[in-house]
Amino acid sequence: MSKKKLTKRELQERQIFEDKKNKRTLRISFGLLFVFIILYLVFHTFWYDTKFAYRQYAFYGKEVPTELVCMNGDKLLNHKSLKLSYKGKDYFFCNRDCYEHLVNHYKEDAFIPDPLSGDTVCKADALLGLKNKGEPEIVYFQNRKTFNQYYKSKNK
Repeated sequence: MSKKKLTKRELQERQIFEDKKNKRTLRISFGLLFVFIILYLVFHTFWYDTKFAYRQYAFYGKEVPTELVCMNGDKLLNHKSLKLSYKGKDYFFCNRDCYEHLVNHYKEDAFIPDPLSGDTVCKADALLGLKNKGEPEIVYFQNRKTFNQYYKSKNK
């Protein structure tokens, strides 16, 4: 088998074709790399915001962990809260100022009515849930029964 010799013109055309093919591959590769780097930086930079937005939906209808709540502002937090004790009960706050506010206004801030039964509940002893899907507002429940009834009535 003899190899066919290429003319100079055919060789140049083949090299031009190969160069175009390589350039296209490089453009696609660097374009994908650029997109992945941008996505990584966006999620790395806004990870806490992304996680917070996810929690506002994921915890709806489920018990919210107390370490993710500020019991003074009744809000879901995007970070863990401080666990501080007052009068033998553990409360969770976003900062020391919220704790000082609870200490100074204990009767007004430490107790809240259950949304279904209307009974007064101590925030330290209550079950916590989200008031609305996609919003960080917290509601406090006296027991599991009122917790489940609340979400059944909201989901109708």
